[in-house]
Amino acid sequence: MNELVHNPHDRFFKLIFSDKEIARDFLQNYLPQEAVEIVDLDYLIPENNSHVDENLRESLSDMLYKTKIKGQDGYIYILMEHKSYIEGKVIFQLLRYITSIWEEKYDPKTKKVPIIIPMVIYHGREIWNVETNLLNMVQGIEDLPNELKTYLPTYRYEICDFSIKRKKRIIGLTAMKVAIEAMRAGTAMTKEEFKERLRRVFAYIKQLPKEQVHEWFEECMIYLLNVREDVTIEEILKVQKEIMPGRGEIVMTIAEKLRNEGMEKGKIEGERKGKLEGEREFAIRILSKRFGNQLTEEIKDRIREADEKTIDYIGDNLLEITIEELKDLVK
Repeated sequence: MNELVHNPHDRFFKLIFSDKEIARDFLQNYLPQEAVEIVDLDYLIPENNSHVDENLRESLSDMLYKTKIKGQDGYIYILMEHKSYIEGKVIFQLLRYITSIWEEKYDPKTKKVPIIIPMVIYHGREIWNVETNLLNMVQGIEDLPNELKTYLPTYRYEICDFSIKRKKRIIGLTAMKVAIEAMRAGTAMTKEEFKERLRRVFAYIKQLPKEQVHEWFEECMIYLLNVREDVTIEEILKVQKEIMPGRGEIVMTIAEKLRNEGMEKGKIEGERKGKLEGEREFAIRILSKRFGNQLTEEIKDRIREADEKTIDYIGDNLLEITIEELKDLVK
């Protein structure tokens, strides 16, 4: 794995779902209708802490949103499964993360915990075929009397299965379609399958507003060159020319930038300095989505000059830090 993008799956996932417009659109389309009717999707506050076990962060990413559910504080927890194969134990991992959140959110005054709606997003190769209801995992559950069932914890999660074999149509914003198809391309089995997915990525990028084309093309290239060791910049550009003719100048600028950074087949030879520069630019990208014009060029330049300790702090609090706190940090 290269030094600039230590965990490309997590980076790409956080880039997508830190955008409130994309998150709202995704939940609008993929939550069950009965949930959409009672969840305030205009009130979404992303929280920054990950609840995924340290040893699983290469294959799992998560996002927690605070919202209002029937007027009460509630949460939506999204777990992204990055493995190309299906992990049968995800239901237990998810339960562990839910209880971890409850421990944090427990109200000692009311002695209550908030409702959490769990969702799993999967973009591997095979169709998702594991249980989504915990109670059904208990051996002999159908023969147990109701009195004994009360001793068992139970919950279910919503599965968003974007696996290649399911061929599920992606609905919602074009940016979401770009992201999901890029992740599908990342897990494609063969070169031909990869190229077919890449064609779809570029076809969707073409539909984006002009000002978004450059950013999404760059992010998809960075992601795919990191997760696919069998893919080169030249192979990606060949498909681009087929699907997106006329974008050559923008594309070659990005390709040259990636080459200059030493990225070839998803590998960067940069040492600590390159990693820090990458973290600075990633922080700027996410903060720009959060604060818009409030994140002035002056503040961006100060972030680019900030030391490692400051960047680590900003990176740990990307979704919680206020613009005032940020200004104080980098002044």
